[in-house]
Amino acid sequence: MSSPFASQLGTNYSAQDKEIDEIKALLVEPCQKLKNLDDEIDTMRKALDKLTEERNTLSAYVEAHKALLSPFRRLPRDVIEAIFMACLPTHRNCVMSAQEAPVILGRICRSWRTISYSFPRLWSSLHIVEPVYQYNSSLDLHQAKVAQRVEVADAWLRRSGMCPLSISLQSHDYGLNIGPLFMESTPNADSFLDILVPFASRWQNISLTIPPPAVQTLLRLTENEVPLLKCLTITESRENPYGSTKWTLPRACVLGAPGLAKFSLSGRNVHSLDLPLCWSNLTALSLLGSGWSTGTITTNPQTCQVVLDILSRCPELRTCTVMALGSEDGEYIQDFVECPFLHTFDLLCDGTPIHTAGHLLSRLSLPALRDFRLKGVEFGGHENTLIADSLLAFLAASTRLESINIDGAMFSKTILIDIFCRLPPGVRHITIAMPVLQPRLEYATFDDEILEALTASPGPGLSTCPALEEVVIHYCPKVSDEAILRFIMSRIPTLKLVDIKFDRERTVDILPTLQPFVEAGLKTSITYITVPSPRYSPWAGLPDPPTISPFGLD
Repeated sequence: MSSPFASQLGTNYSAQDKEIDEIKALLVEPCQKLKNLDDEIDTMRKALDKLTEERNTLSAYVEAHKALLSPFRRLPRDVIEAIFMACLPTHRNCVMSAQEAPVILGRICRSWRTISYSFPRLWSSLHIVEPVYQYNSSLDLHQAKVAQRVEVADAWLRRSGMCPLSISLQSHDYGLNIGPLFMESTPNADSFLDILVPFASRWQNISLTIPPPAVQTLLRLTENEVPLLKCLTITESRENPYGSTKWTLPRACVLGAPGLAKFSLSGRNVHSLDLPLCWSNLTALSLLGSGWSTGTITTNPQTCQVVLDILSRCPELRTCTVMALGSEDGEYIQDFVECPFLHTFDLLCDGTPIHTAGHLLSRLSLPALRDFRLKGVEFGGHENTLIADSLLAFLAASTRLESINIDGAMFSKTILIDIFCRLPPGVRHITIAMPVLQPRLEYATFDDEILEALTASPGPGLSTCPALEEVVIHYCPKVSDEAILRFIMSRIPTLKLVDIKFDRERTVDILPTLQPFVEAGLKTSITYITVPSPRYSPWAGLPDPPTISPFGLD
């Protein structure tokens, strides 16, 4: 539509007095047409709403009948049960949550609830968590929550029929602080154990994190009461601060279950050799003193001799995690132990790690070893060349070794370089890490020179670990970005994964150089600590400062 005011439209022009009447007259006819169009649209909208209502009614009628033809409704029950089983987590036990199977399956419809509640295998796995006391809540409310969870757990397990059970229980500290009060014991752990014990005849995989008194309750079970038990994990939560509770081991207890093949214990209230296990049946064993996690010396230390005695009793071991405490000049009765099937060995050393590891490994033969992890509690100390040679000889003899994980602060620079040079050619994975809680820079020995030993040399047959595919380096402050880049570039295309965590700021951005290789399939994760810049706020000291971005204010 043409207008005499076309040049002023869309501008900030203000009409003159003489133009106001002209504009009003000009808009009479368009305004009438606009009203007529609005009326017509309203009429059509009412007609459309009526048609939409008729359509929705008819659609509901059709869909309701089509639902009767749904293929899923005609699935056999065994197929539905298989689908339900596929919904369960495979890497852990099921939790008491309506966000996950099996609980959520019973909240879809009445039919699914009937099927799920009457399908025992669906309820044969359970993770139980003791409710944590909230300091802003009353003790009565906390105990009510505990009672509710005990009731749910009991109902859950009763739905499991006669299926073998996989259960994990996460209890909390032995003491419970409530304001100025301290409860020396709580019945919660025993309350959960009380509902688990009636199902002991169907226990198969059991993992318990409980205080020492509750461990004693567990040990009252006899080996005949747990005929299906294959895997048992016992982790003692923090001990009573008013005194240590010692284990009392009956002659016949749950630890002597004839089918027990996997056993894990984290605690310090019993000597490992006193455990009434069927040692010859074990294929997986983990024995850690609580000192590993707390930094204290264990009450019943596992010396190198004790570890050797344990391994000599377990000819069928496939995996083993053990904490050892040794002395540099110790004498050992057991001269030599062979574990022909042990493929995964995690050795955690207390005391002076290199001496402990050297003494122990010099008396071990592990011909099937593929995965080796060596960690230490204390770092530093003088080095004995003969002991170091024992460790190096052990690594060189492990011809089937594929993965190694070591602390970057356990050894001197010379020994670390020797370790990498002695590794078998089949090693595909290397992890080097500094303990996060240690004074890193003081003890760190892993630096550019050591990384250079892992950097591939030009020419065939000259590289250390020619099959290396995965490298993990965590919290090694003396390693530079440039050395990392040289290492990665020298290992392409064999290298498949690089995972590096720096506890410092970035000095050189190497990611653009690596981008073409990342696009070609190299997996990289290189992270740094970002230190925020100082914030100079003009609102400092005022009661209503604005929210400041992480980048500060200019």
